Amino acid sequence: MIHQESEKLDLTSALSLRAFSGFKLKIYYVFFLLLTISVLPAEARPLDLTVKKMVLEVSSDSGLIIKALTLSNGQELTLKTPLPLFSLIISEKQVSSNSVQPEGGKPASLTFTADEPAGENLNFQLTERIRARLSQKKSPYPGISLVLRLENKSPESLRLENLVPLAEGPDRVYITAGLPNRWPHYLSRTLLYRPGKKPLGLLLPDNAWHLGFCDLTIAPGINLTALARRGQSEKAEIRRWVATVEPGGFLEYNLHFDTHSAEIIPYSGLAEDLLFPPEPWFGGLQMMFQKRFLYDLEKFDDHLYQREDLKWVRKAYLMLLQFAWDHNYYDRERQKFTFYESLLAWDKLIGGVDIYAIWPTWPRLGLDQRNQWDMYRELPGGLDELKKQVAFAHQKGKKYFISYNPWDASTRPEEHLKAMEELLRELQADGVILDTRGESSREFQEMADRVKPGIIMYSEGMAVPLNLPGIVTGRVHDALYLPPPLNLNKFIKPENAIFRVIQLGEGRFRREASVAFFNGYGSEINTMRPGRPETIEEDLRYLGRTLKILRENHSAFISPSWVPLYPVLIDGVWANCWPADSKIIFTVFSLKPEGYQGPLIPVKDGTGYHFVSLWRHEELKPEKIGDQLYLPVELEAFSYHYLDTRLEGSVDCVAVLPEIIKASRYRDKIAIKLAQKPAGGRLVVTPGNPSYETQNAFFPASDIEFSLWEKFRGKGEKIVIQLFSPAGELLDEKVISLPLALPRLVTRTRTTPLSDRAPEGMVEIPAGEYAFTTIGNPDDANPVIPYPEKAEGEKFMITRFFMDKYPVTNAQYEVFLKKTGYRPKDPTNFLKHWKNGKPPRGQENHPVVWVSLEDAEAYARWAGKRLPTEVEWQYAAQGHDGRLYPWGNELDPTRCNHKTGQTTAVDAHPTGASPFGVEDLVGNVWQLTADVYDNGVYSYVMIKGGSYYSPEGSIWYPKSGPLQLNRQQTLLLISPGLDRNATVGFRCVKDAVQR
Repeated sequence: MIHQESEKLDLTSALSLRAFSGFKLKIYYVFFLLLTISVLPAEARPLDLTVKKMVLEVSSDSGLIIKALTLSNGQELTLKTPLPLFSLIISEKQVSSNSVQPEGGKPASLTFTADEPAGENLNFQLTERIRARLSQKKSPYPGISLVLRLENKSPESLRLENLVPLAEGPDRVYITAGLPNRWPHYLSRTLLYRPGKKPLGLLLPDNAWHLGFCDLTIAPGINLTALARRGQSEKAEIRRWVATVEPGGFLEYNLHFDTHSAEIIPYSGLAEDLLFPPEPWFGGLQMMFQKRFLYDLEKFDDHLYQREDLKWVRKAYLMLLQFAWDHNYYDRERQKFTFYESLLAWDKLIGGVDIYAIWPTWPRLGLDQRNQWDMYRELPGGLDELKKQVAFAHQKGKKYFISYNPWDASTRPEEHLKAMEELLRELQADGVILDTRGESSREFQEMADRVKPGIIMYSEGMAVPLNLPGIVTGRVHDALYLPPPLNLNKFIKPENAIFRVIQLGEGRFRREASVAFFNGYGSEINTMRPGRPETIEEDLRYLGRTLKILRENHSAFISPSWVPLYPVLIDGVWANCWPADSKIIFTVFSLKPEGYQGPLIPVKDGTGYHFVSLWRHEELKPEKIGDQLYLPVELEAFSYHYLDTRLEGSVDCVAVLPEIIKASRYRDKIAIKLAQKPAGGRLVVTPGNPSYETQNAFFPASDIEFSLWEKFRGKGEKIVIQLFSPAGELLDEKVISLPLALPRLVTRTRTTPLSDRAPEGMVEIPAGEYAFTTIGNPDDANPVIPYPEKAEGEKFMITRFFMDKYPVTNAQYEVFLKKTGYRPKDPTNFLKHWKNGKPPRGQENHPVVWVSLEDAEAYARWAGKRLPTEVEWQYAAQGHDGRLYPWGNELDPTRCNHKTGQTTAVDAHPTGASPFGVEDLVGNVWQLTADVYDNGVYSYVMIKGGSYYSPEGSIWYPKSGPLQLNRQQTLLLISPGLDRNATVGFRCVKDAVQR
């Protein structure tokens, strides 16, 4: 197939410039490529194709270019538009290979074959000062590997840097240094360049900061990818970014080229069904970093990573490293260890330290002849005290590390491995910090294994790919003051446990926590530097939010299928995708000071799962743009003054979760049903956003129902329900938003002694299905103090019970007082209308008033009864047909006390009885129910029926008189004295034997 490069450049440039209205166009471009590929014969499709031959040509007209490629299926690609082999910077001047001159001015070409390395070289003049030679080298991997030798033929030193294979260009993806070589970027200059997007900072392995990478489409469905690494040198000073070659010296670069499919599907299961493929260049990144380990290794020995005893460190997301001289370790004035308190001091902010590490050596080591092991032995209390500390840490579920200084060679002689082994065995410690080392060794791990299983070697830096098989942890050193947003060390080996060092003494560290979270790894709080800012607690709380998500979604954050920079809608807002077996996590990070709120992450449509922001704990609904669905995110704005400080940046975290939890709310009741009930799992319910400080309710993984008031009182504007596996992995999360000032039912119905027949003065209320409907004040649609949420025909199965035929009378209450001697603690207004402890003459059969809720409950308990719930009261008054008044649907003043201005006898209106024979339900006195609500600010009890007193001089008075049965009214509660009213009485109910 013949492919014209110029046509591809035009198309991709147009797509890139459209940006993200652009993502849609890029999807169409992928579809175009797939359609193009689909018409190719099967042998021409790009899956698993590699480069078998590469034809290079050098001439005065086009310089050094890739002329043609032959793929492993025999397909030949002739590139009509010249493709430079590389570009680089020579003494601050950009040079591309398409400007080189052939040696002697004579054009030349050379074919490099993967299986048969060429024995001849291609020589050319890169510049007037540099002679170049290109040769082939053998590689254990497919594709073509070349060696570019650059010789300095000038009398001056030359600075070589930023060699990018296939050359830099606006139409391709490439990696090279781009930030200035000064603080704070002098250790983190590498950038990822993508067409139409702003460059993004990358963190690379310590031996590959200088590397060059490039990936571009060379034919429909086929991408060419390339990697450049420095090789041998002579008479050259090699620095991280720049190599300075002296006159007569040389520097070699190893160049690696291969092809890959433009559409890579790195995931399976739920992720494959839901997600779009990564952008085409991802296949090149995956090939060079994750599959070929930057050509540092021929094969990755996975032995340590497969060991079950070492896997615990992957679930450790927070380490605390402490000097032995720290006041929070030992108080020299009191001669007392403070370690035991300080180890737990931050638990409620960060969920606890997973690993504690003690450092008693440098910078005191070497002041006298004592060696590093002596420093441990001569700490206060000696090794016996350290053993206690280790045991205490283990008791609290934490690990304990010691520190090792391999450079300690001039103090009292003691064989290092032997001394380390003895100390580990004596203390039963769990790991060793390897100072100044980026790797471990077989000898170290074998020594640790002799002590006990599970001892971890922890290097000072991140191991380079060559050393990764020998160590399962590493750290992002604090020398990187502002680490780049994306750490490709995590991509190389996702199971390697990385910790970002946070120096408390350097001030704010919100950005450090954000970047570690974005990259799916933990943090090491390093307290070596003095200084403890007042903002520590605020930043620790923020760190705790990130740690909680990392710990609870651990399986996703070690996924070998994770995708850095999943394609999103908005440039400058980045998303990493972490697919696990049954869920997907997206960590989102941005350095936009203005923040961002809106659609971002493209997903496919489907069923069986839902979307939640784990950062904000909100249920998400995909937003549709054209035919495409996007998950929305919300990233907080921050001050422009925070740019280039450790306060810049904001995060979000979006989860795709299976629909396991079905949860609903009825008023203040939460009902939960689970589609899966994992044995040993648990439900955790939180009022508001979960954190290590919040009060949670814990339940076994089963169907449950509970009262918000009983579990959380008045807390929370939302209820977050989380289902966890026995190992603590989040399986699903459901969020129920709560109205502000939601009235929560405080009281629970207590059961009275059961009766089979109606006691004297009571009538039977039969069992039945009841449709419960309520209304508030029709003249006040938005009351200042909200009523309980309206019921709209809600179905209740009412069990048989008995209700007082009449409200409790003055005479009945007098008997209660004589029998019990009851006197309220606060007698203010108690039976205010009585004279000399007696009911007013002639009102013995009137309803008792001037009683509080507590007074009514005391009577009910004495009588072996209780107050009715609002539902019971209304059912007894309405019967089965939902009538508005006990006698029917129209107000009849003859059937009740109709605004007479005074109470009447309870049996004065027998024609006003309900279908079940209950009388005096409306118009005489308001009647207390058992339903007390609290909205977090106020408490009130529901009263029903209206009263004789109905002031009408202002709209602000409560409506009264005989009210409809479904009408609600609240009685605000403060103290019994003020709660007692001339218009409020009560009646009782009693539970019945069911028939």
